[in-house]
Amino acid sequence: MFRRLFRGSEQELVDSLKKHLSLAKEAIGYSLIMLTEPSKLTMSEILEYRAKIVDLEKKGDKIYDAMISSVLKGAFPLPLIADLGVLLDDFDDILDLIYFLGMELTRGIRVGLTRNPTVMEVYSVSGKMVEKAIESISSLDSALTYITKNIAKATAEASRIDYIEDVVDEIKNIAIEEIYVKSEKLSILEFTHLMEIVRTIDTIVDKVQDASQELVRIFSAVLS
Repeated sequence: MFRRLFRGSEQELVDSLKKHLSLAKEAIGYSLIMLTEPSKLTMSEILEYRAKIVDLEKKGDKIYDAMISSVLKGAFPLPLIADLGVLLDDFDDILDLIYFLGMELTRGIRVGLTRNPTVMEVYSVSGKMVEKAIESISSLDSALTYITKNIAKATAEASRIDYIEDVVDEIKNIAIEEIYVKSEKLSILEFTHLMEIVRTIDTIVDKVQDASQELVRIFSAVLS
């Protein structure tokens, strides 16, 4: 019964989620540039990246609002509404966290925190976390591609995200250890800034993992 009721709206939902995720991937790409090449960027370039991230986040909000409206208007069976709400929130959180990361990087670079070599060392480690975050987003996009065609392949992508999340946790611990060990070389502002960056990137990957698991769970139940 769920399959029959869900079939008419599933592809529209998947397409909207893919559009939303493409915005997240573009936005986090700008954050990676700011993390790895801050000294090569002019202030106007940094502000341009910030403006692009802000614009992408606003576009994401519009897609999210449209998806929520579709769910609430009865496009999906009632028993799925709560689960779909969780799924949509996970996707929206990914982009919101990337927005926060971009804003924090912009603030830090603007006030000159990257002049401290220790800050740049942690930026370098954080850049590796972002690279893995981008990998996880790509896997989530692949899961969306497979989800209505081959649930086994979608599940495999979710498992790959689980592995990436474990790797990111390891890198996170290295970054935090470095922050604490070298805390005497950091101001309170620098320490707080770096901890915010590391924890935000880690949470982004956590949300990607949550989204992949919820996606597979919903479609496995409906399409089995």
